[in-house]
Amino acid sequence: MSTEKQIIRDIMIPLAGFPCLKENSTVLEAIQQMRSFCPVSSSEPCGFNELMVVNDKGELVGRVTQQGILRVLFSTLLDPVGIKSFEGRTQEYSDLSTLLNGVLMREGVNHLNAGVTKVIEKEIRVLPTTTDLIQAMSIMVLCGETVLPVVEQGLLCGVVKLADIFGAIGDTLIEINNKP
Repeated sequence: MSTEKQIIRDIMIPLAGFPCLKENSTVLEAIQQMRSFCPVSSSEPCGFNELMVVNDKGELVGRVTQQGILRVLFSTLLDPVGIKSFEGRTQEYSDLSTLLNGVLMREGVNHLNAGVTKVIEKEIRVLPTTTDLIQAMSIMVLCGETVLPVVEQGLLCGVVKLADIFGAIGDTLIEINNKP
């Protein structure tokens, strides 16, 4: 098989096989979807580190990543503007990590019902289903992407993972190498 004939449609994960949410969902729903979604009948969650977000028409709005969610849930820790420096232990707070853990968890809970729109990465690259594997590989490697959404006629139809492109290209290279 020649890599010139392989396109994204041949190896993409259909939308039913990747976590996806509507744009009016909450951060809590995004966390639950990432933690529990598994496209195959399995007794344990598969666990994903991102999901795609679509509008009511099925058009891609963007993606949500674990990092994006954590930035919103724990914004005071990850963007510590205006936080005073620690001035030392006291009897009341002898262990700073215990204090921070409790405060940060309460802060995180307060953001669970926020709209997922707070964490959507909107300006993401998409690939048409007809994209050649070598072209898709070069885009993903140069842009540092491991997963990209795939669209057909303007609608999100799946995703492609760099690992799957690597596997398909690797198989082809091995096959070519083994020919007499």
